[in-house]
Amino acid sequence: MKLIMLNRQWKIVFLAGVASLFVYVRVTDNGQVQEYKQGIRERVDYIMQNARLPSRGDVQVLLEALDDARRGFSEKQDTHGGIPETTLRSDTIIHQKSNASLDSEVTGRTSSSVPVSSVKKSNPTKDVVFPSVHDCNMTAYKEQIKNHKGATIPTMNVYPCRSWHYPSRDTSWPIVVEPTKGKILESISLSHVEEEARELVEEGMEIQKARVARLADTCNSHPDLFIRQYVSLVWDTSRSPPLVYCPIYKVASTTWMVYFQRLAHVNDDNHALDKYKKAGKERKKYMPRFGGGHRRVFEEYKAPSTSREKNQVFQSSLRFLVVRHPFTRLLSAYRDKIERPNPKPFAPYFEDLQRAIILKYRPPDSNITATTPTFPEFVDYIIDFTANLTTAQEWDENVVCWTPYWVQCGVCSSDYQVVIKLETMTEDEQFLAQIANLKEIQNVFEWRNHKKFSKSSKEVLPVYYKSLTKKQILLLYERFKIDFELFGYTVEEYLDYSDQK
Repeated sequence: MKLIMLNRQWKIVFLAGVASLFVYVRVTDNGQVQEYKQGIRERVDYIMQNARLPSRGDVQVLLEALDDARRGFSEKQDTHGGIPETTLRSDTIIHQKSNASLDSEVTGRTSSSVPVSSVKKSNPTKDVVFPSVHDCNMTAYKEQIKNHKGATIPTMNVYPCRSWHYPSRDTSWPIVVEPTKGKILESISLSHVEEEARELVEEGMEIQKARVARLADTCNSHPDLFIRQYVSLVWDTSRSPPLVYCPIYKVASTTWMVYFQRLAHVNDDNHALDKYKKAGKERKKYMPRFGGGHRRVFEEYKAPSTSREKNQVFQSSLRFLVVRHPFTRLLSAYRDKIERPNPKPFAPYFEDLQRAIILKYRPPDSNITATTPTFPEFVDYIIDFTANLTTAQEWDENVVCWTPYWVQCGVCSSDYQVVIKLETMTEDEQFLAQIANLKEIQNVFEWRNHKKFSKSSKEVLPVYYKSLTKKQILLLYERFKIDFELFGYTVEEYLDYSDQK
């Protein structure tokens, strides 16, 4: 009881101090410190919602704000040429520090941030702590997702949790499969392929052999990429050979998740859908609220139960993945997670990331009024943040949504035999549907995320990439160069978009 009373007393004192500060600021600065005031409001809201005592960080924020208000910001305006910025959210404080503080911190990596050294230092005096995705409890995170019930997305309002899963001593799984240049394609029986599809299959076979040969040659030139790593896979063990798919975010993953549900005949007998017409029923039957969605796919297509079984099934399977030009995918991720004011899922993380990017890369005297980062600001962040990421583990632990293909799907360890490209999606998917005898998706083309009245990333590519300098494009290319090499993409077209050096 005494503790409760103490908490209340502390809160009363704390809130009284905040109220006094607001009055003082309004009188002395005539509203010139709106950002500090908003930051303090957010901190107070967080304290009240979580019913805890003010922390040392909370008190420090108040003292800094009070000190700045008392001096009228005159010293900082003279030193930095503008009003300092502060962004506060939950337990993350992003604020401007001195050059000495920046120099001492930029030399190392902390558990909650990756320090950046800007290529285009709009605000060189700012040391920004970007939101972390690897300082978390993966076991608790998985338990939260596992125990979730209902049609809503369990990850809508949480931070993503990225933690490297170290391979066990059991070498049965995960494994490294040396490149075979599509050897399995030569052994697959095509007796089930109908006559009118033979020409498509023959043409597709030559295209796929060239693509996987390129994979093999590129991987062999990067022997350090042959590593054991866990990869998220969809296992269809009901077929001969088994079919294994590695989904990649922003590369038709939703479309293929629908395909796998169709192959499993999900909701074919769900009478709750009877009230809808045929077209509406077909769309809704694969939605989470009717028991569909990505999670349903992983429930229907479970991995073999033991490491030995995984080893055997994986090596005998027909493995495929879907890719697109790395820059087109990056733009798609930007439009979905950074440009949008309400990114979903993982809204708290991406909203914090948006704020941090603006704080780091938008000059105080900028005339940009956008409330979310511009594409050049986002690209500067990518260039800086990923500059020192060289291993699969470093990429996997620190990056969400735009992790390179070679990392996300363990390309050089998995010997994929079919590479579907978004640029030739219709032909490529029908090739796979024919050779794997996927009757339910033969001659069916789904495009789940293509909105009727919106322009695709491909259509607006010139507009966005024209805003970049050639230097930015080349540095961005260096960050994803291995993906370019693996799948035969080039950077020249994008350099042509830019008329800036």
